[in-house]
Amino acid sequence: MSLKYNVRVATGNFVCSATLDSISITLVGTEGESPKTVLDNWGVDFYVGAVSDYKVCCQRDLGEIVLLRLHKQIKLSLIPTSWYCSFITVTSPKGVAYHFPCYQWMEGRGSLELREGTVITTVVPLPPYRWKIWNTGIPECLNVSSMKELESESTFSFVKGALFVKRAVICTLDIFVNGFSTVEFLFAILEYVTEHWKEDAFFGYQFLNGLNPKMIRKCTRIPPNFPVTQEMVAKSLGDNTTLEKELKKGNIFIVDYQLLEDVPAGLINGRHQYIAAPLCLLYLSPRNHLMPLAIQLSQIPGPLSPIFLPSDAEWDWILAKTWVRNADFHAHQAVAHLLQTHLLAEVFAMAAIRQLPMCHPLYKLLIPHMRYTFHINTLARESLISKGGIFDLVNGFSFVLGTSTHLNVRTRALTLTSLCLPDDLEARGVSSLPHYYYKEDGLKLWAAVESFVSGIIDLYYPNDCSVQEDCELQKWMEEVFEKGFLAQESSGISSSFTSVRELKKFLTMVIYTGSVQHSAVNSGQFDFGAWMPNFPSSMRKPPPSTKGTTNAENYKDTIPEINITCSILSTLWLLSAPTGDVRLGNYPEEHFTEEAPKKLIAAFQEELKRISREIEQRNKSLPNMGGPVHLGYKYLNPPEIENSVSI
Repeated sequence: MSLKYNVRVATGNFVCSATLDSISITLVGTEGESPKTVLDNWGVDFYVGAVSDYKVCCQRDLGEIVLLRLHKQIKLSLIPTSWYCSFITVTSPKGVAYHFPCYQWMEGRGSLELREGTVITTVVPLPPYRWKIWNTGIPECLNVSSMKELESESTFSFVKGALFVKRAVICTLDIFVNGFSTVEFLFAILEYVTEHWKEDAFFGYQFLNGLNPKMIRKCTRIPPNFPVTQEMVAKSLGDNTTLEKELKKGNIFIVDYQLLEDVPAGLINGRHQYIAAPLCLLYLSPRNHLMPLAIQLSQIPGPLSPIFLPSDAEWDWILAKTWVRNADFHAHQAVAHLLQTHLLAEVFAMAAIRQLPMCHPLYKLLIPHMRYTFHINTLARESLISKGGIFDLVNGFSFVLGTSTHLNVRTRALTLTSLCLPDDLEARGVSSLPHYYYKEDGLKLWAAVESFVSGIIDLYYPNDCSVQEDCELQKWMEEVFEKGFLAQESSGISSSFTSVRELKKFLTMVIYTGSVQHSAVNSGQFDFGAWMPNFPSSMRKPPPSTKGTTNAENYKDTIPEINITCSILSTLWLLSAPTGDVRLGNYPEEHFTEEAPKKLIAAFQEELKRISREIEQRNKSLPNMGGPVHLGYKYLNPPEIENSVSI
């Protein structure tokens, strides 16, 4: 008498996930394996969203089912189809259910092994993912040269890919037909920017809640290469205080773009461009407005590097602020956005796929936060940040040579402190800055992610020894340290974990970086950058060496030309428009099959909903709160945050 195992197979519920090809299965248990069995019911089997049951007959009990093998054969040689398998559940004759999360594509003919979903730690062979050095001195990446080489499970779904193309086409047509007349006012923030970009209060606000909210730090003494005096700033500070007093009170802040010093400028439209490495001093006024006090456009003081002040002629001051905004563009795109989210997220994902088996708790925890990261980064290296790519054509420095120089320095400066929000805020001395919504919302989300991560880790790592003895975990961290942080002990990151506490903190940073932090530096690009003078990608004239020489006409001759403006706007629109992908805390692919982690996921989702309600209520009340800029900060509202770096 044969024993019958019930096999339930779920096909993906999105376009192009179905197949007409033949699917077979082999069950592997502790006491043997089943015959290879074709999964075939009457009618069409593996259509979009199908959940179908099949019988696998065996002559004897297979014991505990630990593995299954899927086999795919092409039925019609002229039209082979890919198949996306979501999950498989096997129920034994005794009624014991075994869960096999898959969430992978099968292409052409071939086989796929799946391990049972209950969390265990098992050594498995490394998959065919290999590292490569994209540029010397920066994090390594996936060894592919183009989208054609990318494994299918790493690519956009058909729907996401179609939406991506649709946005690009709509944006291009709008520029061609309307000159951005319709797209540019889709966002209320952009309308505000076009009206207020010249104002000092809005200039200061962007260091807190703009695209690069981690540059500002408290200034406790004036740097020797930025010789700002009391006489220079007396008018801006008022009669009742002095620069020295405000320094002692902790009300003076600085933004230093020294990282841009010696970065080579590039050519745009055959014309030489210019780079500045400015310093900007700011003052937190009694009304809690963060106001610019002084700007120097180079790191070397002297007669040819004047210190610009709010009391200067209108266009002198506007141009000085525009140079700071241009420097912020470069620092944001290359460091805050590319290096500190995209490149690091790819390192975390590569190490996870190479070193963690699918049944490992860290794989299950991290893999949803790595969705499509290989796709978007490969696409960027191929079309966006390559030689002759979009950014190379519109950026003030040669994006290949300049970025290599730029990122090499910043990679060496990466630290765990700078990547962990609570530590970073403390180190920069900005924890008490008012109207710092990035800080307020970010800390709530950091705590929510930390609580979720801690709960998961506590389920599987009861003590420090369990962390130290997990060889897959330690190999993952070793690769992250070597390939992402280039084995630099100065980063404050180790090549191994010694405690549960270390593990929780690092994993919180990993998930936060690929979701929350990426949203903070990505989602507002069009909002703040579509009005080009507020966020220019290049400057056509050198920084002024004297005051009193700027007017509206030569200001226009300094900022980018119209064709460059259109190119950068279309790119910013494409990169920051909503993608409709999986939002933070949502896990449609159920890698965890046990009840305990499922309860933690549900609690995480509830906490995110609570945070969202608080943010939305705060944003509604902002006009009545007396802040310097009445803008709602939406970029860290959980429904606006994607689970991973996928755009």
